[in-house]
Amino acid sequence: MSVRPAGGPGRPAASRVLASVPWVIVLLGVGLLTAMLVVALVAFRAPERRPMAEPPPTQPLSLPSLPALPGLAPATPTPTSATPSAQVTPRPPVPAGARSPRPADRADGALTAGYRVTGSYRDSFTARLVVGNGTDDAREWRVELLFGGNVKSIQVYSGGAGIAVTSTGAGRYTLRGTGPLDPGQSRTLGLRFTRHGTGDRPGSCTVNGADCVIG
Repeated sequence: MSVRPAGGPGRPAASRVLASVPWVIVLLGVGLLTAMLVVALVAFRAPERRPMAEPPPTQPLSLPSLPALPGLAPATPTPTSATPSAQVTPRPPVPAGARSPRPADRADGALTAGYRVTGSYRDSFTARLVVGNGTDDAREWRVELLFGGNVKSIQVYSGGAGIAVTSTGAGRYTLRGTGPLDPGQSRTLGLRFTRHGTGDRPGSCTVNGADCVIG
């Protein structure tokens, strides 16, 4: 009979099984750690935020009305105006056909005349004579000048169209328009006088019998 040595064919298989046991344990441990990690991640994941619901509308606050006290009327606000209203006083109506009053015409026909010296020389002088018609009608006019014996002659050197000049001697001269003077119009005449001695203002000046203005 034969005897098998101690290291026979069945021993190598058992050795391989024992040698692979540590690796199985390692794989089981790795799998367990992986499972625990997954569980931890799921457990600690932040919860999803839900949208906040809008707050309900606020109801208006109403104050209780106070009861009216006996004997007192409720105050009513009085409207005020920033600009005071102007009071217009009606005027009495003017009768149809009525005219505004005007000054009464003068007795001499409301003609005016003004005399003013414009230049004085050794043997002559010049003057300006203005005749005006302040009436509503055309008027004839006549200006009379009275000088002393020193004035010898008179000449109309400007504005003399339609003017007639006469002398009655003794320093008296008359200027007359050959046509009427229209209402509101005036005539300006330039006069030149010859003289001996001094003096250039007339002692008298009239227009249709009324005094002139001597300047």
